[in-house]
Formats: sequence, structure tokens, C-alpha cells
Amino acid sequence: MKSQRRQQGVAMLTALLIVALAVIVVTSIFVQQRYSIRLSNNLQDLEQAYQYAYAAEKMAGAWLAEDIKKTQDGTYDSLQDNWAAKIPPFEIDDDNGQAIGDVQVKIDDLQAYFNVNNLYDVKAKKPRASMIKIFQQMLQTADALPLGFANTIVDWIDPNDELVDSGSAESDYYLMQDKPYRASNALLLDPSELALIKLDSLNEQDSKQQALAELMPLVTALPTPTAINVNTAPAKVLTAIGLSDQQLQAIVQERNTTAIKSTAALQKLVQNLSKEQKVLLGVSSNYFRLSGQVRLGKSRLFLNSVLFRSAEGKVHVIMRQFNRVNLPSETDSEAIS
Repeated sequence: MKSQRRQQGVAMLTALLIVALAVIVVTSIFVQQRYSIRLSNNLQDLEQAYQYAYAAEKMAGAWLAEDIKKTQDGTYDSLQDNWAAKIPPFEIDDDNGQAIGDVQVKIDDLQAYFNVNNLYDVKAKKPRASMIKIFQQMLQTADALPLGFANTIVDWIDPNDELVDSGSAESDYYLMQDKPYRASNALLLDPSELALIKLDSLNEQDSKQQALAELMPLVTALPTPTAINVNTAPAKVLTAIGLSDQQLQAIVQERNTTAIKSTAALQKLVQNLSKEQKVLLGVSSNYFRLSGQVRLGKSRLFLNSVLFRSAEGKVHVIMRQFNRVNLPSETDSEAIS
């Protein structure tokens, strides 16, 4: 009798164990199925978000193409143009008309800033003395950075291993760092690359970024030599390149009323510009950045595209990244006040 009861107990325990295992397996399958469905939905949302991002690029390209202005005085761009206006969010609806997301984008003029690649003439294979002089003025303005940093950037860009200045650096210096790397020997792709370049005795990345904090909002990195558009440049940029308060005020008053339409009009308006400033300052732009985000369901896609607009008004995407853009905190109103 005891043996029979023991067998019944074992059978019951076995049955309970089987049921428990079955519940665990079913639960695991159910959870895995839920994760698979959620992953599938997220991937579907993300794929749709990519399509909305590409559509935003097309939209921005169309605005830039339509907005190009040609007058008898020349071609110009300003913050009064359609592309510079605040773009309201575009709502994304489902098949039933319910909001499921939105597209938020803005267009910024990249020629509102100093192009660090101006420092080196790729075709002539030599530094641009006039641009180095301007940039050194900016270095003095931006937290009194060492003037030799301009030459160090040139050595980072130029294709040879010969030092422009005794305090500069080439690949042999960078290969001696804790995490060795080589000089780019090419134009900078992004201003953040400046943090890789020798800056006095600062070797730590955080220390460099802290030292460069005031310079970074004043510069950009573009693949061809570019002028600074006085119609869109923040006041801090114009001050950094050496414009006096009186010169700055003349530009601000004019562009707040109507765009400065040609370099001839600029030089007539602003007296006593240096020859370097006359070379650097312009009134039109070819490079723009489209930034923002697409929110769809639980997915969010950041957008960061550089657009090039030719003199004929044709717009091409020359760089596309899906990352958050940290633009200067200065607003449009601050930039033109």
C-alpha cells in the first residue's frame, strides 16, 4: 500500500513538473513572440522613418533650388529667404487619420561659419596665408588659443610629413600617443576632428574639447573653399574674424532691413575692411545642413544631411548621417541682433 501511494506521489509530482515545464515553454514562446512582433513593428516604423527622412531631403532641396536669387548685382542668400524660415512639424497620420508621429526639420547655412579647410589650398598645395591670418585672429578671440594651432591644422591637412612650423605636428607625433593614430593628410570632414589635432601640451580628449569649446561654434568643415555669408553669419563669427563694433552694426542694420546683395554693396556699406576680410566675406551660400528628427510610433530617427546647391540651383546631398546635430545655441534672432 505504501509503495502504491509512493508511486502515485511520484506520478503526481512528475505530472506537475511536466505541467510546469509546459507553462514555462509556452510562456517563453509567448514572450519571444511578443518581442518578435515588437521588433518587427519597430523595424517597420524605422524603415518608414527613413523614407520620411529622404522625403525631407527632397523637400529641402526643392526649397533651396526655388529660393536661389539672381539679380543684376549678383546672387545672394539671407535669413529672410524661405529656406531659413521656421518649418512647422509635419504630422504623420495612420490610415484612420490618427496622428502616429511627426517630422521636425530645419535648414541652416553652413557658410555662416569659418571653413577650417580654407587654411590649405589643395590645388596649389600650400597654406593660404590670408586665411591663416584670419583664423589666428579667431584663435585669439576664442579663449586665447595658441596661434600655432593654425599651422598644426595645415600639417594635419597637407599630404606631406614636413612641418610648417617647429611647434606643429605630423604623423610621428600622433603615433606616439597612448592611442596612436596618423595625421589625416586630407581635408577635415567635420569640425569635431579638431579635437584630434595637437593643441599645445594638451593630450587628453576632454581637455582639448574644453579648450576648443569657444571655437567650435564659430567654424565648419566644407570640401571646397568657401566665403562667410554676412547675411547669415552670427554676430560672434563676424566679431571673431576681426570686424569692429561699428562695422558689425552697419552689417546688422542693413541685413535686418534687406539682404546685402553683392560683395560690392558690402564693401561700400562697410568701410576699412582688411584685404583678408574682403577675400573671406561674401553674400551667398552653396552649403546647407538639414537637421531634425522623424518620430514614428516608438521609433525616432535623427537626420543630419549636408546639401550642396550649385550656381545653377541644382541641389545634391553630399553627406548623410543619422545622428543628433549639436548646432550652436545662438538663435536666429541672436544671430542678426
